[in-house]
Amino acid sequence: MSDSESHSGSDGPSIGDQTTALIANALADFVTTSSSFACGGTLAVQLPEPTAKDQTNQDDASPPHKRQKPQQQLGEEQTTNEESVTGPITIRWDSGDSTKRITLPLDEQDDAAVADLVADTQPATFGLEGKDVYDESYRKATKLDPNSFSTDFCPYELGIVDVVAQALLPNKTGQDNYQGVRAELYKLNVYKAPSGFFKAHVDTPRSEKQIGSLVVCLPCDHEGGQLVVRHRAKSMKFDWSKARDSIQWAAFYSDCEHEVLEVSSGHRITLTYNLYVTRGVGDLAGDCPALDVQTLPLYREVKRALANPDFMAEGGYLGKHCSHAYAHGTWAGASALPATLKGTDMTVYEVFRSLGVKVHIRRVLDPPEDDYGYDSDNSADRGYTYVGKVGHPFCSSVEVGEGETIRDAYNDWSDGLWKITWLNWASVNGGEDLAFAHVVHGNQAEIEFTYSRCALIFDVAPYKNRLKVSASAIGMRS
Repeated sequence: MSDSESHSGSDGPSIGDQTTALIANALADFVTTSSSFACGGTLAVQLPEPTAKDQTNQDDASPPHKRQKPQQQLGEEQTTNEESVTGPITIRWDSGDSTKRITLPLDEQDDAAVADLVADTQPATFGLEGKDVYDESYRKATKLDPNSFSTDFCPYELGIVDVVAQALLPNKTGQDNYQGVRAELYKLNVYKAPSGFFKAHVDTPRSEKQIGSLVVCLPCDHEGGQLVVRHRAKSMKFDWSKARDSIQWAAFYSDCEHEVLEVSSGHRITLTYNLYVTRGVGDLAGDCPALDVQTLPLYREVKRALANPDFMAEGGYLGKHCSHAYAHGTWAGASALPATLKGTDMTVYEVFRSLGVKVHIRRVLDPPEDDYGYDSDNSADRGYTYVGKVGHPFCSSVEVGEGETIRDAYNDWSDGLWKITWLNWASVNGGEDLAFAHVVHGNQAEIEFTYSRCALIFDVAPYKNRLKVSASAIGMRS
């Protein structure tokens, strides 16, 4: 699809246009309300070769989230085929006057270690009206407190905390502009068959800075025990019973209702971390293999929209005004995109990108106002937006009133008018950069300034072309 669209008129909206509007409104609701209340991912466990005598000399010993990034164009998408991996996980715990250990995944000689671990755990309580309550009709599980065990699993080293920070960090402004997340180990829990479970509940934050929880499921055979997370009538289910040789995780906000369904066989062993906001920076969008995009609620909505033949049947542009401020008008700021996208900007970018939709990060301007020659009754102007490249400083020499119009400045600055279906309104909380200055001649000459906003623009292919990528992108598991 070209970067500009020609204007065309019709007697009224077609069925395809009406369907596109309905689906775009539904997507807009997800983007603005619940697109990122939870996320999750999978880490493959790399088991040692049974015949290897020395595994210390490896070609690439750096953690997967620290490998060098490929080159990319300013503001354009970046792809990676890297997989997040880790070694087996060891748990050590106090057992009377001695210490015991278990390494997961288990080998054939370590089956008794699970029984030893369970024997040394205590019944798990839950918070109710400020008290710790034990009631097996509401929760049936056991636990170890962090002062009685240790583990070599580190969510920081594997990039999980960085991903959670960018995907779930709340939008904050002012002096308390938190940019990072701290994960504090809270419990080791065991839900065992035949009836380990935890009924639906909402956690009580343990600090005003706590924003959510991270649950890490360790590789141990079990069936059932799915984690269900709900928020604003939306729900997500994390089923961790199918992958014996991987570590799986989920993170969600503190105000989300969640429950653990009944474990029907085996042992569901998890590490739970409390998540707190901290000061820090992120640099992950477009390069976060630890994140499973398919766990984001928006993924299913976008996937369903792209599979609908009446949704943008001939293709077109969807747009999202960025919720956060980025220095998109400078070379330095533009070179950091898309890696520095945050919050819903990051999650929406990752979802569309994972489904094969080309994502542009662009500067945008609305058409000029009436007093500069803009005709509000001209249908050719409505629904169109001037689009320019990020990181392109521009100074206009247009002098309005001397044979030129403000439109000349807009045309010089931009790549033309694009017809965009917007998923949200532009924020009024800043985030604008200077686009260009121009001279206006009236009673006296005045210099006026025009400011641009940063936006994500999704180049939706025609339906017949979307079918070609359904097997590799749209056909991924829901």
